[in-house]
Amino acid sequence: MAEQATHGFTRRSFIKGAAALTATGALVGCSPQTQNLEKAEPQKGAPETQIFSGACRSQCGQGCYLDVHVRDGQVVRTTAGHFEDGPEFDRICPKGLSQPARVYSSERLQYPMRRVGERGAGEFERITWDEAISEITDKWKQYIDEFGPTSIAFFLGSGNTAELGGGAPEGSVMARLLNVMGASRVLPDRDIATPMSWTYMFGPGSAGNRASDVPNADHHVIWGGDTAVSDKQRTHFYLEARDAGSELVVIDIAYRTMASKADWFVPVHPATDGALALGVVREILEQSWEATDFLRDHTEAPFLIKEDGMFLRMSDLGVEPTTTTNAQGQEEKVDPCVVWDEEAGEAVAHSEAKKPAMGDVPEIAGHAVKTEMEMIREAVAPWTLEHTSEVTGVSADDIKHLAHLYTQEGNVQTDMKFGLNHYNNGIYSSKCVNTLLLVAGQMGKPGSGLYTGEPNFGEGNVQACLQLPSTTGEVPQGVGAIINWSDFFNVVSSGQKLGEPFPVKAFYASCTNIVSNQTEQNETIELMKALEFIVIQDMTMNDTSLYADILLPACHWFETEDLRVRYYGNPYLLWNQKAIEPLYESKPDFEIYKLLAEGMGYGDFFQFTADEYLNTCLSTPFGKENGITIDKVREKNYLRCDTEPAVAFEGGIFKTASKRAMFYREAPKPDYNMGQEVDLEKEKFSCYWEPAREADLGNPIREQFPFTICCEHMRTRTHTQWYDVDYMKEFEAQPVCRINPEDAAELGIEEGDEIRLYNDRGSVTLLAVLNAGQQRKSLHCPRSFLTREHIDGDLARTTFNDYNQACRNQSYFDCAVAIEKL
Repeated sequence: MAEQATHGFTRRSFIKGAAALTATGALVGCSPQTQNLEKAEPQKGAPETQIFSGACRSQCGQGCYLDVHVRDGQVVRTTAGHFEDGPEFDRICPKGLSQPARVYSSERLQYPMRRVGERGAGEFERITWDEAISEITDKWKQYIDEFGPTSIAFFLGSGNTAELGGGAPEGSVMARLLNVMGASRVLPDRDIATPMSWTYMFGPGSAGNRASDVPNADHHVIWGGDTAVSDKQRTHFYLEARDAGSELVVIDIAYRTMASKADWFVPVHPATDGALALGVVREILEQSWEATDFLRDHTEAPFLIKEDGMFLRMSDLGVEPTTTTNAQGQEEKVDPCVVWDEEAGEAVAHSEAKKPAMGDVPEIAGHAVKTEMEMIREAVAPWTLEHTSEVTGVSADDIKHLAHLYTQEGNVQTDMKFGLNHYNNGIYSSKCVNTLLLVAGQMGKPGSGLYTGEPNFGEGNVQACLQLPSTTGEVPQGVGAIINWSDFFNVVSSGQKLGEPFPVKAFYASCTNIVSNQTEQNETIELMKALEFIVIQDMTMNDTSLYADILLPACHWFETEDLRVRYYGNPYLLWNQKAIEPLYESKPDFEIYKLLAEGMGYGDFFQFTADEYLNTCLSTPFGKENGITIDKVREKNYLRCDTEPAVAFEGGIFKTASKRAMFYREAPKPDYNMGQEVDLEKEKFSCYWEPAREADLGNPIREQFPFTICCEHMRTRTHTQWYDVDYMKEFEAQPVCRINPEDAAELGIEEGDEIRLYNDRGSVTLLAVLNAGQQRKSLHCPRSFLTREHIDGDLARTTFNDYNQACRNQSYFDCAVAIEKL
């Protein structure tokens, strides 16, 4: 394997050379001899080192607080910052430590550029900022005049999760520019399924307990991920709890880092987690271990469903609905759901019942009904130990052990990772695991529930930021249209959306690398070629930058001030001070957005200072109640925001309309509309599950493409960020494919062989790594390399860009391929 060069030599080659020279005496001055040496005096006039407050702002979700060390106007190192009121969150990973290399990367965009060659070839010429802004805004005005503002599409990336410069925060300045212009917004549609399952069943907002509750659990179950790689901030909490006596259980598709730390590792076939959960629920019910009181008092298990699939309501019993006014000042109908009260021996509104029935209920007012609990029993009945084991690969004994653990062995806290999320059936698997937690009564009490990251300030007062009037009192137009990523190519190539004319001519993306990070790369490339005018704003020449017509160089995070708002690893707002001046001709994203607004004639909407905008962001009810301003954040450069209690849904009070956890939705709706056909029966019940589209072992496609790929996170990169840090390649040098040794032997593959993974969509060539921790017919490939770093092709070319029928979610792992040894 060839070493990656770093300015002509590698750290390893330097060490080897130094060793050789020492052996021959050539480095005698470096040997440990002390005779004839004079005492060293402190260097006079040594430059002072200043330390600035910084924040890691990539979308790894951790939000680490950094100290940025500056000497002679240059960033020389980074170290972990210190929270006086939360030292347990003092963390820094190799990516944070290597930030200086990103600041001084040779891949930095140094000045605005215009494309001069074929799109994608990376051939550009240097232009001035005035030329760039003028060309962009002239083009945009032309398109608006001819086709309307929706002909310009914005993509708000998550590569910079700060309020002023970022794209992803919903109230960011880029989002405001979109709203002022009335442009279209292209949604990335990533990581939607699992969080959506929590909203459907528990209500909106944070669904997890805080880190302070981790020690209260007797068992921690990490389900569907490798926390040590993808969630570094929380890993130490689990390891400390394990060392203090709790059991650490990992359910995953491969034996990876976190599994190696576990007391019990449960390997499961890819994309069958929901089936496993249903099998565990069936075993719990078979043994009568369900949490009856919790289900009766804190979930909708007693609610009654009529034969037409609708809830039995008081209006069905002849009681006229009433009305109320909701928090938004809108009038709502009140028609309570009905339960059968065993004490009263009659049907009553659920809030009036003393002992709601969860079993057989007689016909009520001419309606045959079932409780949701009865429906759960019916749904899990086919999931016998034998059938569940056959589908999931988990032994019957392990299924029984999980049922016993969740109900008979104390408090169990579950960390449901996004491994479940990344399949076409992710929404169903996630709801099934939620169902298990509720049936077991492992919610709403200390040491139980979910750990989903730290509840924090969130994204601020989004509506106030987006709807802030201009200096003349005008109100922003709002988002002109929403385009789902899966539909974007079709809209651009056809000029239609939902059968109506919808021309999209221009595309503007910031803080993102869509060519590498979205699914089905070949389609993405065709999309980029089909667009008339592309503006890319970024720090580096990544895969997406190559396709720009105009490139705008954004400065590094340490070269401007900003507020880190979107994170899950700690409960703090973080102030990022400006540590050094912007390098080259790069500008802060915030300044670029304002320049574009001025060029478009919308300057009156952006006549605010950074502080004024940030204070608008901070003006949430929590912010107002606690007197949070940007000056208050600056006092220590961080501010703790414990916006949620340590235990989510404590006392069994959920954030749904009934204040109970939900298993059933009588009138579900898809969360996107591309004119797709939808079988809504699949979306109603939390116990519905179906196999993945390609990852399922029983799918006929596996005869032609027998392997499935998990495109896993890397230790050394966040998505494709840090691709330009050469010394990180000492650890993960190039794209590889981890394959089970038995599978490799059958194909005649040895360690280090070049292999080609392919299907009908595309292919990628990389190096084989034999790994006994892989299941048979299951591959793991780090997914954060640029196309040009692969031997040939790209991992993203093998994935598909279709969604679940009702959930707008990219299915990164639901991908079947064949293998060819080269």
